[in-house]
Amino acid sequence: MKTDGKKIILTNIPNYYVTDENCENLYYKALANGIERVIIGPSSMKTVEELSSRGVKTGVTIAYPSGTVCPELKAQEIKDCEGSSSVADMYFVTAAQGYFMSGHEDNLRQEMKLCVEAADKPVYFIIETAEMSEEYLEKFCRTAIEEHVSGVVLSTAFEPYDVKRPDAGDIKRIRKYSGDQLEIIAAGDIRTEEKIKEMLDAGADAVMVNEKFKIVGA
Repeated sequence: MKTDGKKIILTNIPNYYVTDENCENLYYKALANGIERVIIGPSSMKTVEELSSRGVKTGVTIAYPSGTVCPELKAQEIKDCEGSSSVADMYFVTAAQGYFMSGHEDNLRQEMKLCVEAADKPVYFIIETAEMSEEYLEKFCRTAIEEHVSGVVLSTAFEPYDVKRPDAGDIKRIRKYSGDQLEIIAAGDIRTEEKIKEMLDAGADAVMVNEKFKIVGA
């Protein structure tokens, strides 16, 4: 890839079905392309224990992709991951966005508070930015900053979901409310170097890329 590997996060998590071989190849592709971070699901943690020590940092998803689990269970899932393996360097929690946008702002704050407290590691939250109004996006960013969340991923990028994917305009929207206090990770249907550049030029700090897309070399 031409893009700086530090700006890319490689993942297989949006795919409907992931095998142990897929997870192993994820790390090999990251190493081959100078990519420093990958994102996997909790069920893959044992599979990659030997590979995770080769200089690639591992993010583990929580409540992915729907985010419907209650705050206490999300925090417990992080604790369970911590107890079962040392693989995770950071956690990516899917926000209960629909519940939040139904007026339950206290639930989002509780999610963030408990998940950040569950492990002494960076915690990111995943939302569908393109589906959020200005009002809720501002509230989300303000709460995330107050609860010491490390950053935000702008879409689950989950393959079967038929939701609007974020574009460069959505990156600018969330940057307006987060300033430089949250790491902004673009995600969605990102298949080309040109699309990665567009997202970075719009203000994203990094871009989440699905390992199955051809822009990622073997």
